[in-house]
Amino acid sequence: MSLDQGEEIKKKAVREIACLRESLKSSKSAELKVTYLTVEGDPIREYYRLTAQGRLEVYTDSTDDRYSDRKWSFAKCYTPEWLIEVSCDQ
Repeated sequence: MSLDQGEEIKKKAVREIACLRESLKSSKSAELKVTYLTVEGDPIREYYRLTAQGRLEVYTDSTDDRYSDRKWSFAKCYTPEWLIEVSCDQ
């Protein structure tokens, strides 16, 4: 899914977030890819991967963001409470 500048994922991805929550409850894996634009208009891609063991992995692709480190980053949560916009240990 893609977000326009200023759009909130909680409002636009209601169905997708419900799918992730259902997967968490039923111990199934699921994945969501979100693309959003920086203030300058560069795309950032985030991949939310929920494993069957209930772990949330968040991969962020900043390679097309001219004003960042232009790298991939990774975070994980072992007991996520909120699946999107989650703060995980790096």
